[in-house]
Amino acid sequence: MHGAWHTGRAWDGVAAGLRARGVAVAVAELHRGSLAADTAAAETALDQLTEAGPAIVCGHSYGGAVITGLPPHKIDHLVYLAAMMPDRGETALGLLASAPATDLGTSMIGDPAGTTTIDPEAAGGLFHAQLGEEERARHAAELVPQLMAPGRQPTTGAAWHHRPSTYVLCTEDRVMHPDLQGRFATRATHALTWRSDHGAFASHEKETVGLLHRLATGSRLTPAD
Repeated sequence: MHGAWHTGRAWDGVAAGLRARGVAVAVAELHRGSLAADTAAAETALDQLTEAGPAIVCGHSYGGAVITGLPPHKIDHLVYLAAMMPDRGETALGLLASAPATDLGTSMIGDPAGTTTIDPEAAGGLFHAQLGEEERARHAAELVPQLMAPGRQPTTGAAWHHRPSTYVLCTEDRVMHPDLQGRFATRATHALTWRSDHGAFASHEKETVGLLHRLATGSRLTPAD
């Protein structure tokens, strides 16, 4: 599940890589106006995959709050990619506020109580500092306005209490402070550390595909993953 200001297109490369390996993929489009509506959209996408049994779900950034609210019985494993991993009653924006400040705050344009966009001059470096200039600009051009209300709405269920999870901590993240990610990593069953910017699905596309493929095919994770 994509993060704030992104769309499902952010996952095009990872989805193509998984499909090339024979893994079925469904990508949800969020921005439905509320955390509950985004979670419902994610569940609809998940239902495309669960005829064969519980699926692997992956959330990036705000998308982590979305996958956290999915029904545990439909999930085999949760993957949090530089993502929010809230417990019941916690909010994405509240968790961000509890951590050291990052460049995100100074890059937002608009009313944080309503809708915001990301400064186009800052977007590439904020999300995709490790990409080349052309790829950075392409991803930045795909960003959309973000209604902030879902980030203030509390999580009502936490699937990671019931199903195994992997947290991928990205040490070069300029959006979600690595200290906050470290707190989330202690909640997960398994934790990995990548020297990645926030947009690990792009800068570490090969590693993301490999991780999800191993989980989808039942391969055991090791500390080297």
